Amino acid sequence: EIISIGNISPKDKGSKSFKMRLAGEQGSVKPLVVKLEYQPANINSRFENSLPFNINISSVLIGVYLTPPQKAMSGGEVTYILDYINNSDQDFSDLIIELNYPSGFTFKTADPPPTKEDNIWQLQELKKNERGTINISGILEGMERENKTIEVIIGKAENDKFLRYSQASAVTQISSSPLIINLLLNNQEEESNVSAKQLLKYEIRFRNNTDISLSQLILRAYLQGEMFNFKLLKLVDKGFFDSLNNVIIWSAAGVPSLALLPPGESGLVKFSIPIDENFPINNFDDKNLQISVRVELETLNVPPPFSLKKLKVEKMLKSKVNSKVVLKTKGYYNETSAGISNFGPIPPRVNQTTTYTIHWQITNTSDDLENVRITSILPEGIEWRNVYTALNKDSRLEYNERTKQIVWEIDKIPAATGFLIPVYEIVFQVALIPSVTQISTSPVLIDESKLEGKDTFTGEILESFTSALSTDLPDDLSIGQRGGRVME
Repeated sequence: EIISIGNISPKDKGSKSFKMRLAGEQGSVKPLVVKLEYQPANINSRFENSLPFNINISSVLIGVYLTPPQKAMSGGEVTYILDYINNSDQDFSDLIIELNYPSGFTFKTADPPPTKEDNIWQLQELKKNERGTINISGILEGMERENKTIEVIIGKAENDKFLRYSQASAVTQISSSPLIINLLLNNQEEESNVSAKQLLKYEIRFRNNTDISLSQLILRAYLQGEMFNFKLLKLVDKGFFDSLNNVIIWSAAGVPSLALLPPGESGLVKFSIPIDENFPINNFDDKNLQISVRVELETLNVPPPFSLKKLKVEKMLKSKVNSKVVLKTKGYYNETSAGISNFGPIPPRVNQTTTYTIHWQITNTSDDLENVRITSILPEGIEWRNVYTALNKDSRLEYNERTKQIVWEIDKIPAATGFLIPVYEIVFQVALIPSVTQISTSPVLIDESKLEGKDTFTGEILESFTSALSTDLPDDLSIGQRGGRVME
């Protein structure tokens, strides 16, 4: 903050006061610096004096406290306890608690559940002296001896800014895990986007990280998401698919390494499953679809060095499902739905003009698309009539006479287009003046069309293509089998 104090006469004294808010953990120290800038009369240079000092935060209006596990096995489940309390004599409303999870943490559940995503809780009211608790569970992964820090802030939105009242952090150290498990999708451990009809190949690798044999292990894979095509699930290794709960179970009955896993030894199981081609678009909440596979390896036969009832490690991979966008190109002669009338002989005749209407239609399933662009080329002999009707206002159609390229740009295509809301469509007119060299042929009216746009949920650039369209006009049943062939 900059405060102007004007001119200071010789031997003058004065003071200025200002208010500020400090946010931080109780007991923390905030360093501050006050600077005085001035320019003596008759001197061009400016001078500066500064005074550093510290402010101790002895108490906070709203306290937040994190209780983490001090140590955790990589791949094991952890629980964080978050306590908050209103230390003031006033009530607060519309508070926001936001957690920043450590890298390698996969959220599972919380009590009470988050208000938004998996890390934000909204408190409509917190009365004076009122307190509350949030329990968060998840899987934590990391390197041995790695410190994992979780952070929390509490505050509220005020004048388009976030005002912090308090914050806290806590650390969990990763300890050596007796069981190590890895989950790969199409040979990658990183989360990735998937598309309709794509075949997903999963591998589960596990290893005994102790110097003692582990026995009678059970491996489970929980498949979650409506876009899995469970009917086409294939198990490479002997296991059982519980189709009621969508869980794959492997035991010593089908995988010998699960019967006895010696020190340092590894095992592997595989399965594959495709993404369904049909999207469950029944209401406007059916968007931004995801799938996940969570694998769990456990044994009740815990060796003496470990004071645990059972050893269990987990791993999860989530995947976002790309929206399915489809572009269709249709052509008509006898069709006036867009208020455009065609003229000319059918079948088309040499050196005579016949016009046609071309429809570009777009459907889109589960994610909003942005910066959508549809392009195509008109072949030589096809004329642009500059007559068109866009059924959606947030779009622009341009034609380049020199390149003969048509470009249709759309700012945004919402999810469920063509399912719960009308198809996005544009209709334009072209003209054919056949040449004698085209007799008995069906000339192409428009070349292959291409759509590309950004999926706002997955971040991928999606594409859709349609084939070239000729005067055969398969969608105009009134033309007939020979109605598209040029006559003399």
